[in-house]
Amino acid sequence: MFNSPQFAKMYFPISTLLLSSFLFSCSSAFNITNILNDHKDFSTFNDYLTRTTVADQINKRESLTIFVVDNGGMGSVTGKSLDMVAKILSLHVALEYFDTSKLQHLPTDQPTLLTTLLQANGQATGQQGFLKATIGGNSSEGGVTISSASSSDQSAHVVSSVTSQPYNISVIQISNAIMPNIISPPAAAPTHLPSKSPANSPKSASPKGLLDSPNVAPGTGTAASPDAKSSGTSVFSVTYAFVISVVLLSTLSLMRLP
Repeated sequence: MFNSPQFAKMYFPISTLLLSSFLFSCSSAFNITNILNDHKDFSTFNDYLTRTTVADQINKRESLTIFVVDNGGMGSVTGKSLDMVAKILSLHVALEYFDTSKLQHLPTDQPTLLTTLLQANGQATGQQGFLKATIGGNSSEGGVTISSASSSDQSAHVVSSVTSQPYNISVIQISNAIMPNIISPPAAAPTHLPSKSPANSPKSASPKGLLDSPNVAPGTGTAASPDAKSSGTSVFSVTYAFVISVVLLSTLSLMRLP
């Protein structure tokens, strides 16, 4: 029976369909946008997940913990560039499944380091892409504090569990947004001021009215001295007298001829 052609025709299409359904269910285990659509208190957080495409990165992964902030706690995030918002949201995504029960049973002697999506994206240096979970503090969920590993003043406390799908995704509300310790470098200052061209330099221009002065020597742009003017007049006078003398002598010589 199991070797009959009829069984093969019936069995293989069914097995192919089951395999396809299994692969599809694994590839789309959850959708963070759809999950948060049922919780209107996180609409601002959810909207930013979509606009920054961080939601797409979340949906491609497995075993995540999303630390969400309600609309009232998003004041420190609104107004920033989408690039910076993407970094902030990525810091709120731990790459491991933690529900509130698991958080409460973390070691109490030291903080537990959580790797985030910001670290996985390669957009952080040092401790910027890590969170710390610490037992202690004022919280309705066993006193668990979530803080930035790179900045001690950036912390929030766990408020409550929003939803979870063990062991794929856990959505946990925290009191406020945690800002990553990432500061953009300032714009580089110019190394030197642009030099003025010789044509525009005040030193290259002649003083106003200098070339119109009667005492300027032609083609030089320099005022002629009074001595040079007098010398020219004297030379002209001597030359004129010499010519007159020659003319007179010639006339006298002609008059003496018979």
